[in-house]
Amino acid sequence: MIESFIINIALLITFIFFWHQMFTKRRLTFESPLWVKFADGILGGILGIILMHFSIYVNEITLLDLRHIPVIIVAYYGGMLPPIIAAIVISIGRYFIDINISSHFSLIMMLVIALGSGLISIFIKLVNWKKWLLLLFYAQAVFSIALYLVSPNYIDVLDAAILHIICSICGGFIAFYFVRYIRKNSELLMKYKEYSRKDPLTGLYNIRTFHHYYKNFIKLAKNENIPFTLMMLDIDHFKKVNDTYGHIAGDEVLKQIGNLLLKITGKDAIVTRNGGEEFAILLYGQDINSGRALAENIRKEIENTSFHVPNHKDVKITISIGLAQYDPKMEHEHILYQETDQALYQAKSTRNIVEIRHSDLLV
Repeated sequence: MIESFIINIALLITFIFFWHQMFTKRRLTFESPLWVKFADGILGGILGIILMHFSIYVNEITLLDLRHIPVIIVAYYGGMLPPIIAAIVISIGRYFIDINISSHFSLIMMLVIALGSGLISIFIKLVNWKKWLLLLFYAQAVFSIALYLVSPNYIDVLDAAILHIICSICGGFIAFYFVRYIRKNSELLMKYKEYSRKDPLTGLYNIRTFHHYYKNFIKLAKNENIPFTLMMLDIDHFKKVNDTYGHIAGDEVLKQIGNLLLKITGKDAIVTRNGGEEFAILLYGQDINSGRALAENIRKEIENTSFHVPNHKDVKITISIGLAQYDPKMEHEHILYQETDQALYQAKSTRNIVEIRHSDLLV
């Protein structure tokens, strides 16, 4: 008898692992789109059906297993809809095993567990483990009541009922710990991946990502003859901001400029912070004329914007911008970067202007 529950727990953990691998980037939450909630509900139901096939028959028509655990898991993370779907799928699976009074009670039991656990997850405000404990005891209480109602002589199944309660609670805690563990580790992994691509201060792409897109765009521009313009920007006299207001104020200015660049460029460009007060914008599919218009827009917008500095008055700053367009005659991919950097150098000699560099490094 106990072997069946051990198999149930092992199946539960194994299925949860592969389940999570399928939805690593689309984890179930209260805010998940409907298709994710439907998918997780169906998967929870499939897991419940699998667990039923390794049940204990306490009499000729009654099964004991851990099918309620997947239901309360999807309720905990997804609210009302996923557990109802899971309960319906499990009930359909139960009718495929056989149709009798026990399967009818199973339908009612699963729907009661689904509705109750959904309401608990939505409206009961408890810390993680306490809420899970409440869900687990609620589901187990419903399961135990159903077993009592379908058993002609409850004394005959009392040993199985007690073992079911023990295994259900133990298995439920193991499952919940495992779910939390893999979700937490996945979140950390995704954060590390994100930090490897983005600048933690501004949220813009970092220099590593800049080089990734730069090389790809150069390759595409060369092979497909599509224009690619590179823009590099540098804040004028940024050291004065740090010296006058402090580095915290300087960081705040960098954040605001990053947000402004994203707002102005929209989805048509890759915006990066390449270090310090230097930014870059990669304009794939846009020629130098489009780049010049965008650069002038950025320059004017920053010149006319008041940047809020904590504990001080708003400050005004300007920005210098250099541009160059990729030319298929460029021998090496780094030439475009050098041309743009040279244009930026010329712009900074005057400040608050846009300089365009026409390549003289062609072969």
